[in-house]
Amino acid sequence: QVVGSSDTRRSSNVEPFAPGPRSAKPAMPEGQKVQTDTEQGSEMLRDAFAQSSVAMGKHEDEKDISKHIKVFFDGKFGPNWHVIVGKGYATYATHEAKTHMFFCLPPLNFLIYKMG
Repeated sequence: QVVGSSDTRRSSNVEPFAPGPRSAKPAMPEGQKVQTDTEQGSEMLRDAFAQSSVAMGKHEDEKDISKHIKVFFDGKFGPNWHVIVGKGYATYATHEAKTHMFFCLPPLNFLIYKMG
């Protein structure tokens, strides 16, 4: 298990990412500093970007966006996913190895991890 923290108030750590045209296999953002312990380009990380974009298109409320992502991840990768979406927050959480993903899709920041 890994202990980590994310603080969106330090915006210099994560640069904004503007999604490009949608494709069957979402591209990883170029030049983006994504904080993750997953493999770069992994299916899990691609799904995180894709589902975050889909959720932002379908929902305006941050709670509904996070629920959309959680339901997808629980269904595909097993239960106990945690999804935090917002413009500013700080966290300190324990998570399972190879499941921590933190990134920005302006104007929101996303923290997705599994624990439990």
